[in-house]
Amino acid sequence: MSEPHWRRHFLRYATLLIAIILIGAVAYTFTGLLNSPALKSREFQLRWHYLIPAGCLYLICHTLWGTFWVQLLWGQGVRISWFAGVRIYFVSQFGKYVPGKAWVILLRVALLRGQGISPAVIAVTGTYEALTNMAAGAVVGVCFLPWAGLGIEFDSTKGFALFGLCSVPLLLVVVNRLGRRVIRKYRGPNARPLPAPSVGLLIQGFAQALVGWTLLALSLWLTVCGIATEPTALGVDLFLQDLSAVAISYVTGFAAIILPGGFGAREEVLKTMLAGQLIRTEGSASEPVAALVAVALRIVWTIFEVAFALALWKLGPPTLPTAQEPV
Repeated sequence: MSEPHWRRHFLRYATLLIAIILIGAVAYTFTGLLNSPALKSREFQLRWHYLIPAGCLYLICHTLWGTFWVQLLWGQGVRISWFAGVRIYFVSQFGKYVPGKAWVILLRVALLRGQGISPAVIAVTGTYEALTNMAAGAVVGVCFLPWAGLGIEFDSTKGFALFGLCSVPLLLVVVNRLGRRVIRKYRGPNARPLPAPSVGLLIQGFAQALVGWTLLALSLWLTVCGIATEPTALGVDLFLQDLSAVAISYVTGFAAIILPGGFGAREEVLKTMLAGQLIRTEGSASEPVAALVAVALRIVWTIFEVAFALALWKLGPPTLPTAQEPV
């Protein structure tokens, strides 16, 4: 076995081992919290009339984000229907449960194979879509940290961090365009240019992403109402707390590349950020209840996402309509 080949196998198994250890550690911690006497002494009533809308809001959010990916494809001259694009977007989400996150893009490439679309266009637009959505989440998460109940104030340092997070998609545009100039020298003037969405389209996608994050914040609040001892009325401060909590936890899970679907990282951060909020209503059981909400949110979102993706796949045509890009 050659050294590079051996090294690839070693890194693959090492990454898998680290992911298993991290997931196991989080699962052990959550199991202890969920079995704590403080939680067992509480009487809970599962309120489905809160959990079902929570799942629906998650689907609406990702429909917005999937629409942005379709708009990015349209911006590159790809002729594909909105339904076909959103359908592929949801089906490709199964790839995020494989360590590395790249399987989301690989699934989109595979599903659009034979449709005359360059894999580079699919990969680049998918990358812009993901980074724009996560940059928007990081922005709202950092911006509303003072409302998160963690005792963190907003200062100039966080302001610079906020600007940096907001500029991630725009920085990618600059790097992309510089790369196009360099590659053109080697590929010749008649070579197909690298895909590069316009700044205006990225700003539009950023705005759509912000709407999606507000929907996820409402989904989190509904999940808390469906799990906690008593539902809590939604006010401005509570909404901003949930917005910061859901955004930071989701982006953290996305950044944890080796964890399938960010499992463990998202729940740990969400549990920490919710515990301070729930102490007013749950008292000593606030941390176990926060852990229960984090697990319930993952279950609700996953069930709705899988069911919706399967439904779209069944409702869609056996083969996709012709989706071509200009030569």
